[in-house]
Amino acid sequence: MSSAVEQPAAAESSAQTPAETQTPTHTPTPASSTSATVEKQDIVPPTAPAPKLSLSDKLSTAKLGAYLAYEAAMHAAYLRNAKHGWDLRTHLFVSAVRQFMNPVGKTVEQIQELSQRGLPLNNDKIEIIDCCIPAPTGSDAEFVLGTVAQACSKLAAEAGVNEPTIDAPSLADVRAEWVIHGRENKEDKFTCAKDDIVVIYAHGGAHYMGSASAHRFMTSMFAEFANARVLSVDYRLAPQSPMPASITDFFVAYMYVLETLKVPCTQICFAGDSSGGAVNLATLATILYGQMAEKRVPVPAGIVAISPFVDMTRCLPSESSKEIEKFDYIPGSNFYPQIKKSAVWPAENGRYWPYAENNAITHPFASPINTPSWAGACPILIVVSEERLRDAAILFAKFYKEAGNPTYLYYHEKLPHVFHFLGKDNPSVFKSMTEIGSFIRDVSASHSEAKEEAPLESKFVMVGLKGDECALPERRVSGLTRAEVAEKMEKRVGELDNLLKYVVRELYPKEKK
Repeated sequence: MSSAVEQPAAAESSAQTPAETQTPTHTPTPASSTSATVEKQDIVPPTAPAPKLSLSDKLSTAKLGAYLAYEAAMHAAYLRNAKHGWDLRTHLFVSAVRQFMNPVGKTVEQIQELSQRGLPLNNDKIEIIDCCIPAPTGSDAEFVLGTVAQACSKLAAEAGVNEPTIDAPSLADVRAEWVIHGRENKEDKFTCAKDDIVVIYAHGGAHYMGSASAHRFMTSMFAEFANARVLSVDYRLAPQSPMPASITDFFVAYMYVLETLKVPCTQICFAGDSSGGAVNLATLATILYGQMAEKRVPVPAGIVAISPFVDMTRCLPSESSKEIEKFDYIPGSNFYPQIKKSAVWPAENGRYWPYAENNAITHPFASPINTPSWAGACPILIVVSEERLRDAAILFAKFYKEAGNPTYLYYHEKLPHVFHFLGKDNPSVFKSMTEIGSFIRDVSASHSEAKEEAPLESKFVMVGLKGDECALPERRVSGLTRAEVAEKMEKRVGELDNLLKYVVRELYPKEKK
């Protein structure tokens, strides 16, 4: 990686197109020198003024308010999940997110704009420092593009994914922000020292929504509980920049921390929620499978994956379970959001997911559960809950452990997808973030001489709403092999093809001439 941190410039790769560069929700301000010191930038979140509400927006807001008032009354009458131990805040959070999950009448661009708005933090101990990582050039660019392309090809061959349609990797400046907790003198220049723990974070959002600034609520907890510097990456989003753009951006961010800031891999952890967890794992697979001649980039010290989206086909039982529907806000596996047609979506050639073509969603870049082997990877902590993605996450943890990697799995009962957004005041969130913080510090320290004789041991734990723990029952871990999962995924791709035909016919009829 080039050590220069310059004013953002257009990427030199000929593979990049204008559609592959996301419009930032803020103007990135690069560092002023080539060292690991970054000038502090004043951030006044949200970073963009709220747009004036139209009449339809006002009606939608009023409708949501009435709906939440009704749900609050139902909760008080013990007719919702109060009987399962939920408090009112949890119930209203899940109810509100359920309404957002089907954005009828909005385009992808409108959904992205809404989901990328920066959130204010009522925490004077948190600092936000904008960062822009220039796209690699010269031999560094060749290395990044070659590594991602090599990993993509090798993973497809070994996973048995025949001729997937995947864009060639491209380069762009990578926007990100540092999230720092507890500095005594915030006027001093921010320095990332070699002994600091750095967490590189990938936000969730189904690969087409979200931003670093919208996930400050999450990244600030990582900074606090792990006592770490968090680099939250604003990777390029689909459908404008489909797979593997986000993976390439995250890989570039990792190389920046390694080679420009000179932080050793033993002090770096990956972390992410939902689709961000998939980006973490795809980047790890890139490191394992993409470096043939030059082993330049080592694996990180560890990974934290919260509710990771590891199976894009959504073929396992929890995806369609009626029981899960009580607790989660993610719709069932046959749901298709009624997104308004626009210039970028739906794709002209037709595909179910914005992130990848239908014949590529079984590729390990899109579905890390289909990765042939995780031998030589790093320790991982996976948090999953009573959610649609539960079965795939637990099965992934099983495969990852069988490859010889220390694997921590915490399954929290009766909580929704990425329940951490309930905030650290929630007992389950506080407990989970405490476990995550301890894990990050442990894997970062485990490479020191003092820890060499105490290797990490895997554990699969079930956690109740009251914080009680027990070993995860065997019935919760599927006996499926990776080959059997791959077979189910291929069958599911055929079902999605048929569903897509219905979607195109019913939701996106051809315009009359």
